[in-house]
This record gives sequence, C-alpha cells and structure tokens, in this order.
Amino acid sequence: QQRKPATLSGGQQQRVALARALVPEPGVLLMDEPFSNLDRRTRDLVREETATVLRDSGATAVLVTHDHDDAMRLADRIVLMQSGRIVQAGTTEDLYRRPASLTAARFFSEFNELEGIARSGTVATPLGTFPARGIADGARAVVCLRQGDLPVGCAGEDGVAATVTARAFLGDALLLHVAVPGLARPLQVRAPVEADIAVGERVTLRPGADRAFVFPAEG
Repeated sequence: QQRKPATLSGGQQQRVALARALVPEPGVLLMDEPFSNLDRRTRDLVREETATVLRDSGATAVLVTHDHDDAMRLADRIVLMQSGRIVQAGTTEDLYRRPASLTAARFFSEFNELEGIARSGTVATPLGTFPARGIADGARAVVCLRQGDLPVGCAGEDGVAATVTARAFLGDALLLHVAVPGLARPLQVRAPVEADIAVGERVTLRPGADRAFVFPAEG
C-alpha cells in the first residue's frame, strides 16, 4: 500500500517496525518499550503477534519494559533492575512465586502490605501472626498478601472480622475493599462473583500464612 507512515495506526507502525528489524535476520534484537504507546486491546494483539514472529525467526530478543504483563507474557528469562542494579533474575515463575525482595514482589503483583516488628522469627499483624524468617528481632517487617490470597467467608466463621466498605464488579471477580480493626486503610480482596457480597456486609477473612511473603521493610 502507498500509505505514509504518519497515517498508520500505532499497532500498524509497530508491526512495520518489527518487520523492518527482522529483514536483516539479526541474531539479537533489542526492543525498548515496544508496546508502550498502544491501547490495551491493540497492545495485547501486537504483543502476541510479536511473540509468534520472534519464535519463528529464532532471534534472541532483549526487551526493555516497565510493564509486568509484557515481561510475563514474552520472556523466557527476566532480569529485574532498580537504579541500574539487578534485583533478581530468573524465570517468570521464579520471580512471581519466589520474589527475593519487596521490590521484586511489588513488580509482579498488587499486594496488601501490613507492617509489623519481627519478634522471635514471627511478625504480628491485625490479620494474624506470620513467619518472619531471617529478619532480625526488633526490625521492621512487611507482610504481603495478594488480593486473591485472602479468602472471604461469612460473618461469624473462623477468621478475622471485617466490613466491606466498597465493591467493584470486574467480570470474573469482585474487588472488595474491606476494613479490618487495627488497620488504617481498607484491604483489597478478590472474591468470586457468585458470592454477591454487598457494601456494608460483615465478612470474615482467612489469611493463610503459607501464602504470605514477609520481607524486611525498605527505606
């Protein structure tokens, strides 16, 4: 087609740029924030197309991105950096399931973070006591719990009493804001849509110590 580059959509421009970069059959391809200017739907489509093209070409791609979705969907190996230093390196699963620091954990998930003081290998919070292995007695610690790792039960069941202060329907889940006595800010919790929990309803949270990440506080 005889269209000028400026008349192409963002997704079309990205496709053309990728094709031009692959024509010389490079052994290594550097991609710097390649999807940052695309809307979400176009971004997902172009990202999947890019993954397919790179696999077919056999080229090694070094992708620089601030978006964890780009990293998780495209990378075989991730090197997470902060201020020019490597924080952690490994597979997507390594970094998601076994983050080495609070910085690494925050990059891949939205957490509820509870601060406390480490005492005898544990840290006490309004949600209960969690293991704090390797953190010195008297040091500040942060307990991190993903939104989906705080099961919600009915009021009166075993667990921590809470009150729903806000809710949002996400299609495949409910995002609840729940107030817990002793916490200054509500927690964010994902619940099944079928639960049909209303604002103002009393619920019970059942955090599992095995699903919590505990790190020394930073800063």
